[in-house]
Amino acid sequence: MTAPTQGILVIVLAAAVALGFGIGGYRVWKLYRYMRLGWDEDRSDRPATRLRDELVIYLGQSKLFKRPYLVRGLAHALIFWGFLVITLGTVDLLLNGIFGLHVPGTETGLFAWTIDLFAIAVLASIALAAVRRMFFRPPTMHVAPGGYVILVLIGVLMLSLLVFESAGIAAELVKQGFTPPPLAGLFAPAVRGPYAHLVFAGAWWVHVLTVLAFAAYLPHTKHLHIVTTLPNVLFRSQRPRGALRAMADLEEQETFGAATMRDFSWKQHLDGYTCTECGRCSDQCPALATGKPLDPQKIVLDVRDLLLREGDLLMRDVHASGTPPAHQTETKPEELWACTTCAACVEACPVTIEHVDKIVDMRRFLAMMESAAPPEAQRALTNIERAGNPWGESREARADWADGLEIPTLAEKPDAEYLYFVGCAASYDRRNQRVAKALAAILRSAGLSFAILGREETCNGDPARRIGNEYLWQIQAQANIEAFDRYSVRKVITSCPHCFNTIANEFPQLGGRYEVVHALTLVDSLIKEGRIRMAREGPVDRGNVAGHPERTTSSLDLAGGREVVAYHDPCYLGRHNKIYDAPRAVMDAVPGVERVEIEPHHRERGFCCGAGGGRMWMEEQVGQRVNHRRIDQLRAAQADATKVASGCPFCLIMLEEGVGAKGLQEQVRPVDVLELVASRLEGSADASH
Repeated sequence: MTAPTQGILVIVLAAAVALGFGIGGYRVWKLYRYMRLGWDEDRSDRPATRLRDELVIYLGQSKLFKRPYLVRGLAHALIFWGFLVITLGTVDLLLNGIFGLHVPGTETGLFAWTIDLFAIAVLASIALAAVRRMFFRPPTMHVAPGGYVILVLIGVLMLSLLVFESAGIAAELVKQGFTPPPLAGLFAPAVRGPYAHLVFAGAWWVHVLTVLAFAAYLPHTKHLHIVTTLPNVLFRSQRPRGALRAMADLEEQETFGAATMRDFSWKQHLDGYTCTECGRCSDQCPALATGKPLDPQKIVLDVRDLLLREGDLLMRDVHASGTPPAHQTETKPEELWACTTCAACVEACPVTIEHVDKIVDMRRFLAMMESAAPPEAQRALTNIERAGNPWGESREARADWADGLEIPTLAEKPDAEYLYFVGCAASYDRRNQRVAKALAAILRSAGLSFAILGREETCNGDPARRIGNEYLWQIQAQANIEAFDRYSVRKVITSCPHCFNTIANEFPQLGGRYEVVHALTLVDSLIKEGRIRMAREGPVDRGNVAGHPERTTSSLDLAGGREVVAYHDPCYLGRHNKIYDAPRAVMDAVPGVERVEIEPHHRERGFCCGAGGGRMWMEEQVGQRVNHRRIDQLRAAQADATKVASGCPFCLIMLEEGVGAKGLQEQVRPVDVLELVASRLEGSADASH
């Protein structure tokens, strides 16, 4: 090739690179400007954890291998890792083609083996992806024509790479000091001959031009997530998963929640760019699974689409508000109210999108700006404001459950080591009052010094916050913080995961910092320390079945004194706070109990009872009730359980309703794990009653 010809080709290559990356870069710049319409949220805390996330989640693709996505997750990971390796090789090609330079390390045998192995692996993976999309597409997966275009471009990249490598070896064009690509060398004999140079040149240009077409096209598609996943993982929230973002200076705010697209943060907009439209979040959503209008994937994509549609308007006019996200579609409010905030979507998302925060921000707009909460939810909010509990019961009756038990209040025992924060359910719901009594018996058996607030306790505000009334939550939380500080409380026990989550993870936002422990975690520790002793023989829990005093569980107990008990993971204990092992360890320590799982819906894939996110106080009028689906899952697991145990008062209420509605009172009885322990305490006939 003559020098003038080579010079022309270098100019053509440089122009093509400028055009391809220029088109893509302009789109990226525009998307960045849209993203910056959101408010400036600081995501720079805990840098070491963020670096670990990049290594484990982004580079390691760890979230792709969650159950039950192992095979498809591996295929996607291979495409991603191959993309990184091929990108390095492509940069080397462009640098060499324009400037005659090479990326250090690309001449080694390790790189030669790596790039060829990944080229083959990526080809196999995109074939699997194409077959899956065409013939085995999950119902929640969005498949657009652009997806097939991307798969074709990736396939052409891999094939052209192998072809020009093979032809380069055949034409003896491998530079001195470079290791020939080993796998491509196997195909070199097929292109050896007088046309090897032409095949090499043609394949080389096809590869490079495909790269540039990819660069220009990628920012216009969902596959931009290949790039945006890196910052999305790096800047993911380091708050505890169960902690919602606090709204500061409420008295000074003119609007509440997501009234416009500007009321989402830049990171929430970045979430939309990063969605892979894989549908994993939707696969795990209990609302969608039971026929509700909510689809977590759609929530994210709708916010993104609204930003793309109205971004130019919002940038041109600083006073423009655009369409309220909570009213983007006619069904949007119903979608938002269907959410149980169980975080199954967040757990499943491979690119760390934060669905729940968006939903609650839009609920805040509906609840605080439009007073548009469902009537039953509004009634619960009114009860909390008026009586300090969503049931609307008298504040004076809050400690009536403890009558005759000689349980001191902090006013009577200010030096108690622990405050037992009873919560509204255990204070007012008859069924859950038995759980409070069980815990009191266990704590006494272990010799723990504890007291309650009694009438000074009020709702922690969890239902109000998740329904969207941030103002009411802050009032309730502050009232409890003032009561805690009045008695210099340092350690808090809760038997309710919602109380635990709110006091441990959200009270600190208002200055209330305490050592908070869920009862089952504490009981697990006490058992291991030998401070709780349970009888190997003796009374098995024979409490009333599902509210029927005429029946006991004698008909449910297994022969020989053993009973099979399934464990149901509460969302706010499990997914939100990663407490999976302690409840199981407690059950395993109870004599006569054989613990079983509700396969495959357990641990991080546990299915919500339907009461979270304020749904406890809203009617289910569409589709199947979530708690009924949970009972169906229990029966389908074929675990032969005579009881289903949990560690959450809302779960207990919902499971009992589900069992009753399905006429299964004689087959399975919902209990709290604390009741299992209390009924077997040494010297106790049945400490939970």
